[in-house]
Amino acid sequence: MLTVEPEIIERYVRDGQVKLVFRDVLNHGERSVRTSEAAACAGQQGRFWHMHEILFALQNEVYATGNDQLVALMQSFAQQLEGLDQDAFAQCMNDRVELDRLQANDVEQRSNGITWQPIFDIGDVRLFGPRPIEEFADVIEQALQ
Repeated sequence: MLTVEPEIIERYVRDGQVKLVFRDVLNHGERSVRTSEAAACAGQQGRFWHMHEILFALQNEVYATGNDQLVALMQSFAQQLEGLDQDAFAQCMNDRVELDRLQANDVEQRSNGITWQPIFDIGDVRLFGPRPIEEFADVIEQALQ
């Protein structure tokens, strides 16, 4: 998604035609949980999408890190976010402030048949897996009509 996400944002989100919503699926164990918590904790300070970009760009580092080191890794990622209150982020991660909400969202996603990602719901159309920008554009244009 990251390869086409900027284009979707530029074409459709920036001018308000489309709302882009990310819904977590916790299907990779502790890594999914901790990365989702990191994005949500950054989101409390208006930095969800910035953390989202870092997490996807550095996902190999996430998968190379043991579960017991994930919080420290997320805090190192958070340090890359200019203007983020690092203490508030650390407290959010350590207190697991977002965990219940994320787990409830995961249950909801699974009840809707979404057990892996990426899956994209655009209007009444569900796209599975990464797609070229042209396919997204076609489906979005149809949904906007």
